[in-house]
Amino acid sequence: MYYVKSSILGLVLLFLTSNIGAQANEQALSMSYKFKDGIYLSYESWKNDTPDYEWEEVNTRLASNPKTFIAQVEYIYLKENKEALLIEKVWGICLAGVPYIRLNASETAYSATAFAGLKARGKINYFSYRKEIEEKVVIKAYNPLTRKPFRKGEVPTIKEVVIEKMFLFDDGKVVDFNYVNLLLWIGDDAQLKESVFELSPQEIDEKLYKCLLIYNDRNKVNIPVSY
Repeated sequence: MYYVKSSILGLVLLFLTSNIGAQANEQALSMSYKFKDGIYLSYESWKNDTPDYEWEEVNTRLASNPKTFIAQVEYIYLKENKEALLIEKVWGICLAGVPYIRLNASETAYSATAFAGLKARGKINYFSYRKEIEEKVVIKAYNPLTRKPFRKGEVPTIKEVVIEKMFLFDDGKVVDFNYVNLLLWIGDDAQLKESVFELSPQEIDEKLYKCLLIYNDRNKVNIPVSY
């Protein structure tokens, strides 16, 4: 009987020790979490916080603007063999603990490859960037005597707009950040979903991003931690 009790106690202690160890190897992803600096070739690498290359392993020319959350990378060479790393194959980079996701070249007007910083990090990740689009503006010519238009035509003009995107930590699929998509993604938080559903059109512009932050704060995801 003593042997049986000791065996059971040993199994319980082993389970508790394993469970504590597993918890110690994970950490809640929040805005204060600092990712490892370096280059991430895939979403899975970023999700596991394991950069494929550290900055010490490459030669690169890049510039970042913390105010706009945009970084630009001109080139990346591996120090080991001096081989060029195709930037188009890079998922993202990390600078000072902040992840940046690569933008499609067709989406930006930057001379170098641009990366947008994740301004919100958690179960839902958010980033934004500015894009120039061409619009047709109707120009009218007026008769100086009658002050009535006698001719009109469309003139192409360049307009700068803000593009907002988001993706789930679970799968990394990027979609537009908007009212409809956010409602779909926060369905597991009934109280917050109801609050978002009741937002007026004006409040949507003012509070939608804040609702995303509230959701992340109330619905944590864990990220692996390696030492």
